[in-house]
Amino acid sequence: MKYQGRSFIISGGSSGMGLATAIDIASHGGYPSIFDLNPPPPDSNLAQTYASKYLYTSTNVASTPSLQNAIAKTVDWANRIDAPLSGLVCCAAIGSATPILPNRKPHDSVQPETYDMTEFDNIIAVNLRGTFDLTRLVIPYISLNTPAGPDRERGIIVLVSSLSAYEGKAGQAAYAASKGAINSMILPLARELGPKAGIRVMGIAPGKFDTNIVSSKPQEGTSGQKGNLYPTRMGRADEFARLVKDIVENAMLNGSVIRLDGSLRLAGSSET
Repeated sequence: MKYQGRSFIISGGSSGMGLATAIDIASHGGYPSIFDLNPPPPDSNLAQTYASKYLYTSTNVASTPSLQNAIAKTVDWANRIDAPLSGLVCCAAIGSATPILPNRKPHDSVQPETYDMTEFDNIIAVNLRGTFDLTRLVIPYISLNTPAGPDRERGIIVLVSSLSAYEGKAGQAAYAASKGAINSMILPLARELGPKAGIRVMGIAPGKFDTNIVSSKPQEGTSGQKGNLYPTRMGRADEFARLVKDIVENAMLNGSVIRLDGSLRLAGSSET
């Protein structure tokens, strides 16, 4: 499958790896539909060069009505420009490194409860429930596409996991659980959707990437290189986008998760 003449939904597509993916889709003749709380920056290459090729809808991925509204707008837009909705890239995520057991003070006789379950619920709502909800809402539309190519493909779904799904740091239990669950969804979804609907499902587990969020924290720029054998740097958003394109174009990539981490292995400390 190629990007050319097709539309693709990118959740979290207004920044970082999601934005790079949207730009890559547009630059290769596709049409990205961005679901995000905020629009792409007006000075981004997407807004400057491909303003007529993308759709942005303010979207809360943790809300089913918000997703339904964004999908309805995308389907209408895709029909008007004759670019069938053919793919989904789920980049939207939140996370934190909050210890479940706080440091004890010498005078404490009973450990106080300090971990706020609201934080856990929010991470699961966005990273896991939001990903699953968006996937299940998009699948029926992709399944209606005319089969294409020798493999009779109808579409592709790429779910974004994380290196933390394998090697979460101390304090990342909630985040690691949400990303580990995404890993676990990929093979069952691929086993169902491939034979039934001609839809492939793949995952990407990025390591440390030089996104706007990371770059705004000087300590992240240093720690992002620790543990890399080669190359000894953080990944670039365009390298993530390139892998998404490879997955879309290679029909034999299905039902697995690709680590995109430059050999980085996370240490156990929660310090960054």
